[in-house]
Amino acid sequence: MSKKIYVCSDCGYVFPDELTDLIENNIKVYCEKCGTPFLISSGGKKPVKPKKKKREKAKEPTLHKIIYKLNFVAFLPIFIVSIVLICLSIIELSLLFIGIPGMIISLYDLSYVSPKIKKKQYDHIVADSICMGILGSIIFGTGVLLILKGLLVLIYAVKYPKLDENKSYDFGLKLKNSLNNISFVGAITIILYSIFWFVEGFLSLGKGIIIFLSIAGGAILLDLLFKKKIRNKYKFDFLDGLGVLILGVLSVMYWAAGIFILIKGTLIFILSFGKPTDYSGLIGKSEITIEKPIPEQIITAVEKLPQKPQSERRKVRELPHRTPIREVPSPKERLSPGEEKKEEIKREIHKLEEIKEQGSPKEIKTNIRAEKEIELKLNESLLPVKDKKDKKLVKEYFLKIFTVLSKDLRAQIHDLKIPKKDKKELLKELAFLTKEEQVKYIEAIINLYREELPILLIERIKKLPDVKPEHLAKIASQLKYMDYEEQLSYIEYLEGKA
Repeated sequence: MSKKIYVCSDCGYVFPDELTDLIENNIKVYCEKCGTPFLISSGGKKPVKPKKKKREKAKEPTLHKIIYKLNFVAFLPIFIVSIVLICLSIIELSLLFIGIPGMIISLYDLSYVSPKIKKKQYDHIVADSICMGILGSIIFGTGVLLILKGLLVLIYAVKYPKLDENKSYDFGLKLKNSLNNISFVGAITIILYSIFWFVEGFLSLGKGIIIFLSIAGGAILLDLLFKKKIRNKYKFDFLDGLGVLILGVLSVMYWAAGIFILIKGTLIFILSFGKPTDYSGLIGKSEITIEKPIPEQIITAVEKLPQKPQSERRKVRELPHRTPIREVPSPKERLSPGEEKKEEIKREIHKLEEIKEQGSPKEIKTNIRAEKEIELKLNESLLPVKDKKDKKLVKEYFLKIFTVLSKDLRAQIHDLKIPKKDKKELLKELAFLTKEEQVKYIEAIINLYREELPILLIERIKKLPDVKPEHLAKIASQLKYMDYEEQLSYIEYLEGKA
């Protein structure tokens, strides 16, 4: 009678006779070559994935590649022209007031926008490239590539949002932060352009212009003072929107220098009315209670209370030492005979390790032999094998079961900019997860590190019990709108509720 041959669907490995009997008994077996699970009920066939998801994943990297390549060349035209104009300002001084704004725009793109694109944080720079490109286009149209890059970033941020809930409000907050970053830089750039027009004689300098410049300059400085407060805020009321809107109106009095402040004020005004009722930007912040310090008067009063002498105090009767009672496990918690055998073997190995630390060299040699025998017993308890070769194969087989990771996951872990110790801990956490759980967990960890949160906070978030991978992304998105003190109080609240 001919035996059936079972082949792995992934790598084509033919299962040996030792594992064929297990497969026919409907026992889950793993491929020794690639680690793929095999069940006779499934026939080794892989589930067919829907085509739509593949198409969506194929579009995302292509758009990112275009933005990534454009990121290296978009600033070059305005940068080169600005250097030439600054050099020519030796001959004609007025060219200096065009060269300096060009340098400001190109340096802003290099120092702030480019690093965000490399980290795929497109939602943080929704308006930066477009607005800077518009200002750069005044210098002989050199900001066209920046505008193109900004439009592609905007399309990417809209098409691939990070959060599924409250998309419109979250996008509004990100756009607000982007406008908040460029409002002051844009105003200074426009003022420098106006100086060039005055020097060239296109505009005449009068008393009215000086008054408008002083009013607009004051509004721009006030906006700079409130910049940090506006960035950290996620919830706005009517007065917030009205205040920024008034600053915007005052700042545009001088050649529309504060146009970005006006747009930002309009957006905040809209956000003050458009906040969803179920928005959880800071869950439970109002519920966080800080323990009040005990007044010093109460402490001194307690210390002054009369204390009884030791002789009058009630003597505590010492109970005789009793051996601890062994808890009887419930029927649900009782282990099967095979599992009980494994636990006993593990206890013996632990005892041998303790003896190794204290024993003599002769005892250590005997203990090592005993340990090897116990390990072989462990393998014997798991599978019915007799020969030494079979025992060795089974031991290698069980070592391979939980060490297989896909190439994509390895590449993602390798690209993470974290210490080697953290990478090792991450690999240990992934060891006993399924493929789907591994993908979700890696995505959540990458999102945590991309939000540029402090490392201590990331460690505390990862240690929170009963937190699923999809919850990590939401926690990170909420923390990025807070300052450091709010982040600490929020993490303490989550740890208290866990």
